Amino acid sequence: MKVNTDLRLPADQYFTETPKKDLIVLHHTVGGSAKSTFDYWRTDVERIGTAYIIERDGTIYEVFPPECWAYHLGLKIGPMGVVDKRSIGIEIASEGPLMERDGKFYAFGRVAEQTLYSGEVFDAGAAGFRGYRYFAAYTPQVMAAVCELVDSLLTQFNISRQTPASHTEFDLNGLRNYSNVVTHCQLRADKSDCHPGMDWGRSVRECALRVTE
Repeated sequence: MKVNTDLRLPADQYFTETPKKDLIVLHHTVGGSAKSTFDYWRTDVERIGTAYIIERDGTIYEVFPPECWAYHLGLKIGPMGVVDKRSIGIEIASEGPLMERDGKFYAFGRVAEQTLYSGEVFDAGAAGFRGYRYFAAYTPQVMAAVCELVDSLLTQFNISRQTPASHTEFDLNGLRNYSNVVTHCQLRADKSDCHPGMDWGRSVRECALRVTE
């Protein structure tokens, strides 16, 4: 697996302690690029970030060592950062939710020439997901990189190769102490990452995950 370290946070912008890891959490950025997300994290004094950002072309950026940690979940439970410490966060560079106007799609909640979206669109159907119907689709290159990275981290940190049957249901109480692979939206009811367009079938196959109820 090829990992790019061109986007690297200085050591004072994450926590260098190395707690045991038993959880992987997938996110998407709602941003322009991996670098724009990285640049934002560099300006934030709260030490917010994830160990990895995956660009749309499948480039995997290691932002800080995965054995370390930073705030990436925003959970209001227990001691500050208790779940952040034991989890490895992976961000997917993505526009996230989209707005549709007259057959065109716009990102970042604003209809403007600068936010016009031209990529593939995932339609969550009339019922939508977390208040949105349309999302920027995850590219095939992203899915390949996600599977490769997750598989590698599961081996490196000896994390249980399991994942819930549903990746869209909020279940913080059931999952916060569970060793597995999940998404941010399963731990936060107000988040839409990762959306239902994530190819979990591929992840289950390529990472040899056991699906649990």
